[in-house]
Amino acid sequence: MKIKSYNIFAALSVVLVVISLIFYLVIKNNRLKEEESSFLKRITVSNSSIDFDKLIPLEKEVWDKFQKIPKNQYSSKYEEIAENNRVLLNLRSRQNIGAYILKKVLNSGELSPKARLFTLNKLRVLDATSGNIVNSIKLTMEYLNLAEELHSEHDVIRAKISLASIFNSLGGHDTSIKILQDIDIENKDFPNASRTKISIYLYLVENFGFLNNTAEGFKYLNKITPLLKDQPESYQKNILILKNLLEARLYLISDNKEAALNCLNIANPLLDNLDKAFFTDLENLRLITLESYYLKYEPEKFSPTNLKNFIETSDFYGDITFLKIAFKLLFQYYYDTNSFKAYSDLAKDYDEYLERVSVANNKVFSLYLIENIEHERFARENEKLYKNIAFLIISMVLILGAAYKRMLYLDKKAKIDALTTIGNRLAFKEDINSLKSSNEYSMLLFDIDNFKKINDTYGHEFGDEVLSTIGKILKTIENKEISIYRVGGEEFAILFAHFNESFAMESCEYIRKSVENIHWKYPITVTISGGFSKATENTYAQCDKRLYKAKGSGKNMIIYQDINEGDVK
Repeated sequence: MKIKSYNIFAALSVVLVVISLIFYLVIKNNRLKEEESSFLKRITVSNSSIDFDKLIPLEKEVWDKFQKIPKNQYSSKYEEIAENNRVLLNLRSRQNIGAYILKKVLNSGELSPKARLFTLNKLRVLDATSGNIVNSIKLTMEYLNLAEELHSEHDVIRAKISLASIFNSLGGHDTSIKILQDIDIENKDFPNASRTKISIYLYLVENFGFLNNTAEGFKYLNKITPLLKDQPESYQKNILILKNLLEARLYLISDNKEAALNCLNIANPLLDNLDKAFFTDLENLRLITLESYYLKYEPEKFSPTNLKNFIETSDFYGDITFLKIAFKLLFQYYYDTNSFKAYSDLAKDYDEYLERVSVANNKVFSLYLIENIEHERFARENEKLYKNIAFLIISMVLILGAAYKRMLYLDKKAKIDALTTIGNRLAFKEDINSLKSSNEYSMLLFDIDNFKKINDTYGHEFGDEVLSTIGKILKTIENKEISIYRVGGEEFAILFAHFNESFAMESCEYIRKSVENIHWKYPITVTISGGFSKATENTYAQCDKRLYKAKGSGKNMIIYQDINEGDVK
């Protein structure tokens, strides 16, 4: 059945490719009419997209300033309009009034190509906070096309830097580094070349930091300071904040507490007194870096509340990288403090977050875009055609991605126990084999006490109900660190990806007590007996041995391995 489903989706993919090629020919034959199919014209502007009654004072001030500028003056005041929006760069708001204003200016039809290029660049930066990856790519591609049409080498480079930042936010750090390192910038002489170099170096530092390559990170950091010499003081202050926060992150990776703290002490007062922002997410970067420092060196100052508020107020929008780090820090904190329930609740939120970004984080999607940007073959043939083919590829790959996701679902379904909806024996064998190279995991093996008697007395239908109910209890604790399986008739297994004895024991006792406290439709108490072991040469055998020891010691208990004293209840 699974193979047949794979074949169906493979055939569908081929059909989609054929349809796409036909569409390509239609576009090519009518390319002179493609003016109206611009990406920006697909971004509609309507009053319904902004709730003007809910604007905060700063947003209302920016909007009122814009309202005073007549439409026929957009062509002469586009720089002023963009500058008025600068105060919104570090504002966390789903309204995004700044992006709305710039879209309105772009769609007015009043701007020259040069003015459109300038405004489009500002919109690209403001709209990046929306968290809509596909929309960010659309805007960047439009910006790239217009830059090539106007032969603006500087803006072409900016567009490629923007694409590198998108891949960085998706976790494609190697791809992002490749784009940045392939940009020929060292000997270029155009306005603001120094700032462009600084942007490239900052993104390289960030990418190498995520790959834990501190040597390369520090190498590019050291290239930034000489470029600041002739820059305005306000811009220098922005760069020094970014540079010190990124440097602090590198020192945290290399476990240099004093150096990391020194960088934070430089960045914090500068950011507190910043009067003009050139970059988005400075506050978010400080929050993530500061909490990373506290968790590692001063855990009493670590604030899970700050990170939870950051996640909740973002509503899963904004920079994906920052959200992932926030989740990672909270997982580590709850794990270190044995906060079992908080850990489990956070895992549910994280699963929801991953589901929201899964389509955008498709590797095939990334490869298609990189190939077309690097070769620029569509741009050379026809700039208008290039935009539409890029849109076509995005649509096709997203559909193929959905088909690929369906295949992954079918593969996952083959490893799910139909009755309990948890992992089956096949999934257990695969997962434990993948863990055998590590000695950090631990395992619980348990079964239901007197299960045969339950079946014989109350029937197999009630026996299935017992198994299903226990499966539901187990699913409440399943997350990235805890995997659950039904490995036999009434036998279950739990794998803990990292060995933390107190955390694992708390989890095991939670399960045992939860099963014991279930109220059934018959006058019966269902209990379990189990054996727990850290990783050994034959972890399953050790767990099985303790399971039978629990059975022989009165049941309704779990026998644990004590590292110093042998087996204990």
